Amino acid sequence: MLIESKGHNGVVALRLAVGLLGEGGQAGWWASAFTSPASSAFLGPVFGAKVLQARYQGLLEAARRVHDERIGVGRAFHLFRLPEALEQRLHQVALAAGDDLTAVVASPDAARAALGALADDGPEARPGPTLVGTADALSDLLWVRRVAALYSAAMRGGVQCFPYFSGAR
Repeated sequence: MLIESKGHNGVVALRLAVGLLGEGGQAGWWASAFTSPASSAFLGPVFGAKVLQARYQGLLEAARRVHDERIGVGRAFHLFRLPEALEQRLHQVALAAGDDLTAVVASPDAARAALGALADDGPEARPGPTLVGTADALSDLLWVRRVAALYSAAMRGGVQCFPYFSGAR
């Protein structure tokens, strides 16, 4: 499994792990079921070999909507809504990674393991929006470990935590 906390693959893996763990069949933060076993039945005929990318885009949109609702849209960024240049780079990484990231969404246990591998020893997660830093921090990807730690603690604690970065970039 290809998980690097400092690389763009780490951001894509984090999105997939949080996306799966936040779905309706898990924590229920959003009502999607893109990673359920039944999803292949409806995604496969439409997307063929690109099912992982379809799941990724579906998870991304479902999680983005809930995060935007809780944090707001405007002068804030979060894991599922990043600056445009970074979003474009992550899209390319997700397309290129292909099956390398399949293991992240293989099961809830795999997603928890991926989340744990990405997380550092962070603070306890508090319910609701949680300020991580300013948008300037998004440029070096060191934020991935802290955000992963917050989501990991939230999933373990059964609370909805929405890490975000303030300001324009």
